[in-house]
Amino acid sequence: MTRQLEDTIDALETNDAIRVLDAVDGTLDALRRDALNLGETPEIKEIVRRIDAYKGHLERQRSVLLAPTP
Repeated sequence: MTRQLEDTIDALETNDAIRVLDAVDGTLDALRRDALNLGETPEIKEIVRRIDAYKGHLERQRSVLLAPTP
């Protein structure tokens, strides 16, 4: 996740932050599908790897937001 997105998420209420994360995740899913439809070149594989890494960051951030607070 980019620093700007992290800062935005941190500034939002939990429900709003989760909605933003869901929207970004959906966009990344669409980009991943589009990339895979272009073929399997080393460049495309690298793009898909990076998209998957971003999606992993989003999932970790979502887990932090949904974790129970003491």
